[in-house]
Amino acid sequence: MKALVKWGTGKENMGIRQVAKPSVGQNDLLIEVAAVGICGSDLHIWRDEKEHKEPVTLGHEYAGVVTEKGSEVGEEWQVGDRICGDLETEKGRIGTHVNGAYAPLLSIPKRLAHRLPNNLSFEEGALIELVTCMSYSAMYRSRIWPGDFVVIAGPGPIGLTMLQMVKLFTPRAVMVTGLKSDGKRLARAKELGADYTFYSEDEPVKKVMRLTDGKGVDVCIDASGGEVAIKQCLRMVRIGGWVTVVGLWGRDFKTNLDMIPYHCLTVRGGWGWAGMEYDDQMVRQAMGWHSWERALQIMAMGKVNLLPLITQKVRMDEWRDAFEALERKEEIKIMMYPNEKYMPK
Repeated sequence: MKALVKWGTGKENMGIRQVAKPSVGQNDLLIEVAAVGICGSDLHIWRDEKEHKEPVTLGHEYAGVVTEKGSEVGEEWQVGDRICGDLETEKGRIGTHVNGAYAPLLSIPKRLAHRLPNNLSFEEGALIELVTCMSYSAMYRSRIWPGDFVVIAGPGPIGLTMLQMVKLFTPRAVMVTGLKSDGKRLARAKELGADYTFYSEDEPVKKVMRLTDGKGVDVCIDASGGEVAIKQCLRMVRIGGWVTVVGLWGRDFKTNLDMIPYHCLTVRGGWGWAGMEYDDQMVRQAMGWHSWERALQIMAMGKVNLLPLITQKVRMDEWRDAFEALERKEEIKIMMYPNEKYMPK
């Protein structure tokens, strides 16, 4: 079967290759991939900015249908069941260290499978990781109280999902900042509930200080992976405030950290789901399962709308154009269909 594989250093060493059909262990499920989202971390792997195993089939934001099950899988899973999946295996993360979902078929351990609620589409199931990660970062890696003023730097899929998570905490206001090249994304942020949007180039720190009578915001969440954004976050947060970093930079940069001790700021990273604080892969698997289930409950309740984030749908052989469009910020989230029968007409 065909798969999108990263096999060596450099952008030119990634592409469509013929690979073997995945084997199905006695505790595994074979999934026919219905939809898979292109994630920013996939672009980081393409550009050799994120650690990964080579060769590896990319793709970790997936949903699909069970087509085969291992001999030790019980009656809880049946052929034809709709699933969305977790990422953490004993050998590493799907689509990074073990083969992923940029392929027609994907084999996963049964403990990674989550039943896709009937009121959610395959596309929403493929994007559930966004809710899993951002709900975890909002609830457990940040401190957001009702009535807080919150700034989210970066209006990509992560930032737009975090915006909807933050709104569940009943803040008094949420501002989303982004570059002038993010105009399409900032417009979507307004549609999804942002009280303010502002260009990073137009000095949002001054705007924040005017809106908060010079005190600064309570919480700033960096979802941009941008050098300018994190510097602005440190300057716009009030004394005793909170900064949560969920974006990836993919490179080194220099910044002055004096505001952290001077203003007694709390700075924390938010990556993944419950259990990510531990280096034990088995702990991550066990604790993370509950994060995915909570995210599905939030989605099934209709509290988060991910469909407006999808701005393009492509076949797998169109992957390069899709990656390049995302690099240019022409699209917000692109959905890929390794099995074209699931692609909406």
